[in-house]
Amino acid sequence: KSATKAASSVAASATHSHEIDTLGFKYASIDVVYSPFTAATTSYASVLKVQESDASGSGQADVSGLSITAGAGSTTGANVGAVARFNIDLRGRKRYLTVVTSPGNTVAIVTNARLTKAEQAATDATTAGVNSYASL
Repeated sequence: KSATKAASSVAASATHSHEIDTLGFKYASIDVVYSPFTAATTSYASVLKVQESDASGSGQADVSGLSITAGAGSTTGANVGAVARFNIDLRGRKRYLTVVTSPGNTVAIVTNARLTKAEQAATDATTAGVNSYASL
């Protein structure tokens, strides 16, 4: 199943968060994609972490080991940006994961979670969390 959230413009040091319901899945791979920056910055994100909770929208706590120190370097230019990935074994985790990030400069941000090893396989676009679906 896929779960995606996009923001066309997140200001420097503002917060972009994406809550993901992991019920019925054993593994998650979450990408946080930052568009190219228009100006140089020392880090593409001042905050980049995953939190968890048993309830939607409340009680989030940081997950130990799932906080990334965002790398420095140029993210400016037409085809340059930054991508961070979290690979998470969901066994023993709480139901809701929330990705939290604050960019180092104003950018577009997309978070995309791929939830796998489902208790019940997706059979159509709705259960796969996508707009179009094909399977062999």
